[in-house]
Amino acid sequence: MSIEEPKTIKFQLMLSEAEAKAIDDWGSAHKIRSRAEAIRRLCTAALELDAHANAMNETLGALDSQSFTFFQRVRELEKLTDARRNERIAYVATRSSESLFSLVNDLTIDLDAVLGAAIAIRSAGTFDQAVEELRENRRRLQELSKALAEQRAKARAERERLRYVDFQNASRWIEDAVKVSESEIADADEVVVDAVKAWLAEAKAIKAKREHEDLAREQDRQRRRDQPEESK
Repeated sequence: MSIEEPKTIKFQLMLSEAEAKAIDDWGSAHKIRSRAEAIRRLCTAALELDAHANAMNETLGALDSQSFTFFQRVRELEKLTDARRNERIAYVATRSSESLFSLVNDLTIDLDAVLGAAIAIRSAGTFDQAVEELRENRRRLQELSKALAEQRAKARAERERLRYVDFQNASRWIEDAVKVSESEIADADEVVVDAVKAWLAEAKAIKAKREHEDLAREQDRQRRRDQPEESK
């Protein structure tokens, strides 16, 4: 289509009150002078989207798959990392991968809504059927978005709650306690319970110490950031 091509074709278009209002509101928000101009622009945008919809959908699927693979690999590397020596690196890598995965999920939902609209309008038997498909797709995406947000919040809370807790160290405590115990393995319940209690006490102390160190470092960084302002 060429912008230089004269507009000579007229046709009648019937709109509902809601459709007309939606178009007028969109035109007003973008400072478009008339409803006809708004409709022309929306049609042009829709045709451009439709031309790339299939390729976008395939690329989006590949991006989603790759981001998930990246996230899983970071998780696997974290398990292989010496937590005492590289704990900070593992933590930052995991947090960054989770942030990346969250952004990709949000992008996927937004693009799914747009592409779903293009595909529904293109393939539905009637316009009313397309509208119904769009409503159902919007409802599904809203539910998905809410579920993902809840999962992310839960994962963040769990990560912070269990930060600095070395569960591998728990197995070492249990293993050492059972080895030095004279009890048979079938009668080692009390030994194992005592070992878990000892590990938990140590884990609490380590967690409190690390959190105190993190707070001190953050306060020191804040003081350094504020220092130039105070010297002015």
